[in-house]
Amino acid sequence: MSQNSPTVRPSLTFRSGGWVIALAGVLVLLILVWAFAGIFTGHRPKGDGQSVNTYGFDLSNLQTNSGAFVASGNPRDFLRSLDQPKVLPGHEMLAYNAKLRSKYVVTADRVIGVEINGKSRAYPLNVMNVHEVVNDELAGVPIAVTFSPLCDSAIVFDRRINGEPLQFGVSGLLLDSNLVMYDKQPDAVTGGEKISQQSTQIATVSASSLWSQMAGKAIAGPALGKTLTQIPNVNVCTWKHWLAAHPTTEVILPDPQDEQRMKSFSYSRYLLSPRIDFPIGRKADTKTRTSQLPDKMPVIAITAGGETRVVTLREAADRGADAPWNFDVGGVPIVVASQKDPASVLVGSSDGTPIQVTPCLWFVWQAFHAPAAPHQVLMPSHSVK
Repeated sequence: MSQNSPTVRPSLTFRSGGWVIALAGVLVLLILVWAFAGIFTGHRPKGDGQSVNTYGFDLSNLQTNSGAFVASGNPRDFLRSLDQPKVLPGHEMLAYNAKLRSKYVVTADRVIGVEINGKSRAYPLNVMNVHEVVNDELAGVPIAVTFSPLCDSAIVFDRRINGEPLQFGVSGLLLDSNLVMYDKQPDAVTGGEKISQQSTQIATVSASSLWSQMAGKAIAGPALGKTLTQIPNVNVCTWKHWLAAHPTTEVILPDPQDEQRMKSFSYSRYLLSPRIDFPIGRKADTKTRTSQLPDKMPVIAITAGGETRVVTLREAADRGADAPWNFDVGGVPIVVASQKDPASVLVGSSDGTPIQVTPCLWFVWQAFHAPAAPHQVLMPSHSVK
């Protein structure tokens, strides 16, 4: 370069990568607007992300069975529940994607598949990541579809207690790194709380109860000890696999405001790493097991006839690849069918008996089930009596 040649300096343009910074700035701005909106409207988010006592729930009768009960870092309802979502016939998904020039649900995407009384519906995990709880109704049954991304655990409940359907939300709290929900009840006024010599502030206490996803029961509040009925035969598999097995299925549609959130919420790196970001208060005694699985090994717990068998996703996919894998759990004939690339597994009973299928990571299954009966050994490919 000659002495008179202009100096070439690298510049960041929108096309060369500036759009990434711009998008990040927009996302940060949206989060700040959301966080401070309550200050100007008089409705502050409940929960400071650190202390469980700031979330506005009555914890006086909290029962965690020695589990680690902590704040998630987000306030209550930072992830808002999706209520009564719109649905689309599954066979129209290709046309839907083409019309909107989007890829809302494609063949390799994982979905939570639910079937009740002959009607089936799919709940894509890219939607569940940004809501974690969907209050819905399928075949006349009020259901709560729940997903805890930190545990990769999917459980669907009948959301009726004493015949009355509850509406669930995301509390912002965790028990052993697992989702804690709350039932949406109006707050009760408890009187005045003196905050200075000149003024008092009306104190309220939440009439809501807290519910553990993996335990399936209330752990604090008026409903303490009540349990939710788990919907049977729920699977997590690819959209291609679910649609092939349920050609008349429906699929839920996202809220129009979810588009950017679905793009920014991803747990893939976390699931591939060995770390667990939140404490686990209960872990199975490794001395009672003849082999040790990695904490984040994906497993499927199958419960039938009063027994539970836990198999790894890898084993289920391999054994059911060429022909269905058949075995018994509690005297119920189980059939596992799988597809490869990516691995996808459907679990059911060959005689139509309802069974409980709980896909999750190994560490969370240990935390909630192994300590309850230390003499029992929960291992892949072994029945538990």
